[in-house]
Amino acid sequence: MTWFSVSRADFRFTAGQPNRFRSTQKGIRSFCPRCGTQLTFEHEDQDEIDITTCSLEDPERVPPEDHIHTGSKPSWVALSDGLPCHRESRSED
Repeated sequence: MTWFSVSRADFRFTAGQPNRFRSTQKGIRSFCPRCGTQLTFEHEDQDEIDITTCSLEDPERVPPEDHIHTGSKPSWVALSDGLPCHRESRSED
């Protein structure tokens, strides 16, 4: 799944409100209440919110810049776009 991150202060939903689910002790995911599409992930210890790119009306406006958590990708996923890869998060490499 493709995500991008923005600061919490720079994010807002423009229509409706999502359903929220605490998926970990410090993580909350939001979903569309009508179709179930995952929309966001928020970690309590971070000032960013992760947004699923393909949930946007125009996902082409947010092309990927790199790949993170490649250490846990399935073996059949081939990343051949030439973008930088990080085994874990950007800050942990």
